[in-house]
This record gives sequence, structure tokens and C-alpha cells, in this order.
Amino acid sequence: MASKPTDLIYGVDDVPPLPRLIALGFQYAIMISVYLILVLLVARAAKLSTSETAGLISLALIACAVATALQAWRGRFFGSGYLVPSAYSAIYFGPAILAAKAGGIPAVAGMTVFAGLIEILLSRLLEPFRVVFQPIIAGLAVFVVGLQLGLVGVSEAFDVDGELQPGFADAVGVALVTLAACIGFSIWGRGILRLVSTLLGLALGVVVAMLAGLIGAPTFDAVGAAPWLSLPDPSYLSFGFEPALIPAFIASAIAATLRTVGVVTTAQRINDADWRRPDMANISRGIVGDGLGCLVAGLVGAPGQSGAPSLVGLSSATSATSRAIAFAAALFLVAFAFLPKFGAAIIGLPPGIAGGMLMFTASFLVVSGIEVMFTRGIDLRGGFAVSVALFVGLLTQAKPEYFEHLPAWIQTITSDMLTVSLATAILLTLIFRIGIHRRGSADWQATRDAHAELARFLATEGKAWKLRDDVIGRASDTAARVVDDLDHDGYLASPVAMEANYDTLELAVTLVYRGRPPPVPHHHTPFHPLHHQETAASSGLATFLLDAGADRTSVTTRDDNVTIRLGFSA
Repeated sequence: MASKPTDLIYGVDDVPPLPRLIALGFQYAIMISVYLILVLLVARAAKLSTSETAGLISLALIACAVATALQAWRGRFFGSGYLVPSAYSAIYFGPAILAAKAGGIPAVAGMTVFAGLIEILLSRLLEPFRVVFQPIIAGLAVFVVGLQLGLVGVSEAFDVDGELQPGFADAVGVALVTLAACIGFSIWGRGILRLVSTLLGLALGVVVAMLAGLIGAPTFDAVGAAPWLSLPDPSYLSFGFEPALIPAFIASAIAATLRTVGVVTTAQRINDADWRRPDMANISRGIVGDGLGCLVAGLVGAPGQSGAPSLVGLSSATSATSRAIAFAAALFLVAFAFLPKFGAAIIGLPPGIAGGMLMFTASFLVVSGIEVMFTRGIDLRGGFAVSVALFVGLLTQAKPEYFEHLPAWIQTITSDMLTVSLATAILLTLIFRIGIHRRGSADWQATRDAHAELARFLATEGKAWKLRDDVIGRASDTAARVVDDLDHDGYLASPVAMEANYDTLELAVTLVYRGRPPPVPHHHTPFHPLHHQETAASSGLATFLLDAGADRTSVTTRDDNVTIRLGFSA
């Protein structure tokens, strides 16, 4: 059972007093609502009318409420049981825009449901796809999503016809003020101010837009004309499917899965003072919950949503990680859905504010992607894979005409920067694994110190293989203890031959000697592995990819020859 950290006021299973629960739930509901800007942009791309957009925003709020509650639920098959609020995600934004332009809201709805199902499927395929879920691939996915979102943000910020038009300077000014405010609070803010920098940037952007006249009488009239209470109008909703966008949504589902791994891992660490390794079953249920949240968003015609890393970080900063807060936030989101004035205010936001916020969010994604890629030393193979993949992805943006005459089935991949980058990186990673197996060997004599000998041997080989110091230390400590026990208890009738093998996924230390076989050592606990925008996601994902793994121990004998194999996830 998890041990509650002393710095938490309300742990995951605590229920705050009602006044505080209401205040915390309202705070999270407001923060989640900030991401409705992505829904608004998708609605504009789909050319929805104002009334249809209002209906979409209302139902999108309900979908967020359902997803947030699903993730907080501690079920047998879904839900991590942590405060991991769901919000509309930059990961699904690019494909959703493509779907909106290709087939309107019906295409967005159908393809988002499809992506949710893919994410649920991936929760069961984590171990077989460990090669794909390496830090360099995960980091590249987050990095490319950041680039895509940044391009959209720049486009929104400069969305005025003609730079010589009177409104151009005001529109760009609002975007820059919004961006500067978000960055300023993020860098120089303290405590809660830093964590709610996006909300504060939005508020300041609205004030400046009002002073510049970009939010004026038409917006106020629209908000004033909207009723206080009304049922959401789903008349805009229908379903379609765009086969050409299947690769784009699969790529986004993979990226969302990787981010969920990071977010849930971080939630585990925040809530357990004795946390050592990720709970694999819990992470799998969290991915199912995240996929269900995406599926629910698709059912109301909204783009995909996913667990919001910034809000997990907020829970840590406020020292309140109670999952009861998730249910309170969900109730507020449902209440907002029945307030048409709330949706009308969102619709009235000028593009400049959206552009500034998107550029800010994109900056976090780019930085987080770089952090994840470099959590493990990048060798020449990995460097070539990520570089070529990024070049190909950028080529789709810089020279799209190069791909117009390719066969239709290839264009389904090259139509989206994330898809083509991930596909290229995965293909090259698999190709470059040819000849990647590395091996080193040495002999240990009974007159030597086992720990020093093993540490020296593994340090020499590990440096050449770019292994991290913690992996080398863990392997040498464990193997040395085994050798010491063998020598002390009289199991050895010959020197121990040591061999180390590394294939980028696992470091295997093999000890071979003549003598009696020992019992399987009990000094380690085997477990089963699986194999970002905000620090919560990048740190969680890095921890998961670097520290989790299947520590395997096997003992085999043939006559008086004994082989002990120790596996360490690298």
C-alpha cells in the first residue's frame, strides 16, 4: 500500500472538507476550460456556425468531465485512481484540423473515436513494443507535436489580412502580450502563479484585447444574448470516417499513450513516499482510461483529449492530490456546459490570444521532447534515426509539393508531419538494430574482490556502450552480491566467467562457473515492464523509460556447469 508523503495535505484517498473541495474543484475546472481554445479552432476549421460551435463547446465540456472522472476511478479494467484531469490535447490537434478540413465535424468525430480505440489497444501491447517506446522515439513524438502546434500558433497570431491593415498591429500585439505574460509568469512566477501561468496569460490577453477593441460590442452582445441556462444542442453532430487520415490518428494515439505513461508515473511518485518503480498494471489501466476519454470526446464531435501534465504538477504544488477533487471538477465542468454564456465567451476570443497561448504550449512541448530524447545518451544510430526522421517531417511542411505525386497510400503517411516523422524514426530504429548486440567478457578469480572487479568490468564496457551510471551500478551491485554468496557458501569449483550483453533495451550479465547451482537469489524483486508540454510528463516519462524494466534472473545447469543470467532494463 502506498505511503502518503508528509508534504501532502490531502493524499489521493483523502477527502478535503467541503469548502476546500469546492474551491479546488472549481480551480481545476477553470484550468481545464482554458484548453477549449483547441476545440474552438477545430470548430472554425470545420466552418461551424456560431450556434453549432456553442453546442460543440458545451458537449466538449461534458466529455472532459467524463474523462476526468474515468481517470480518477479505480476500476478493475480502467482508471489510474489518481487526480489526472483530462484536457483537450495538442497531440490530437493537428490530425483533428486535417479531419475538420477534409470532412468537417463528422470526420473529426469518427477519427477521434478511432484514435481512442487505438490507445486502448496499445495499453495491452506495451511490452511487445518496447523497441518503439524508447526515449528517443517518445521524445521525437513530443518534439514534433510541439513544432506542429507552434506553426498553428504563429498562423493564428498573424491571422489578419494584410500587414498594413489597421487591425494588424493590434492583433499581433495581443498575441505577443499573451505569449509574454505566459512566459513571464512561467519563469519569474512563484508557486501557484507559475503553475497557472497559462490562465494568467489568457486573462491578461483578454484585458489587452478589450483595450485594443478586438473584444468589443459584438462580443459583449453575443454573451449578453446567450441564455443563462440551456441544454447543449447536439444538432451539429454526425459521424464519418476518413481512411486517408488513419496513419495520422494512429501516430497521435501512440504519442498520447507515451504521454499518459509519463503523467500516471508522475502521479504515482507524487502520491507514494516509498515509490521505487512504476506500477505497470496501474499505468495500463490509466492508458485505458485515457483512451476512453478520447473516445468520449469523439462521440460528441470534439478533438481528442488526454491527461494534462500541467494539472498533475498543480496538484503537487497545492499539496492536494485527492481524487475526490477530480469528481468535484467534473461536476463544475458539467455545470459550465449548461451555461451558454460561458461558451459564448470562449467563442468571442480573438485569434491572437489563441495564437499566443498555442506558441507558449508549443514551447513546453519542444523543450520536453528534447529532455526525453536525451534522458539516455544518444549513440550514432539513434542520432541518425531522429535526425533523418525530423528532416523528412520538416520537408512535408517546407516542400509539400514534393509529395503530391506519390502513390495515394504513401500520401496517407506524408500528409501529417507527426506521422511521417514517427514512421521514419521507427523504421530506421528497426533497421539500425541490425548488428547492435554488444558483448564483453572477463574472468573473476576467488582471490579478487568481486564488487571491485565487476564494477571495473561493467564500467569499462558500459562507457563504450553509453550505459548510464545507475544501470552499471545496479548491475554490478547485484552481480557482485551473487558472486560473493557463491564464493562464501562454497558453490564455486572454478573461476567465474563474466559476460555482459547489451542491445539498447537490456543489459544482461551472465556468470558461468563449475560447481553447485545456488537457489534463485532473493535480493531483487522481478516485475513486468512496459515499456510530455509540461515537466510532469517529461519527468514521469523519463523515469518510466529509464528505471522501469523486467529484472530477470535465471539459473541453468548442465552437468556441473552453472549459468546465472541477470537482466537489467537499460
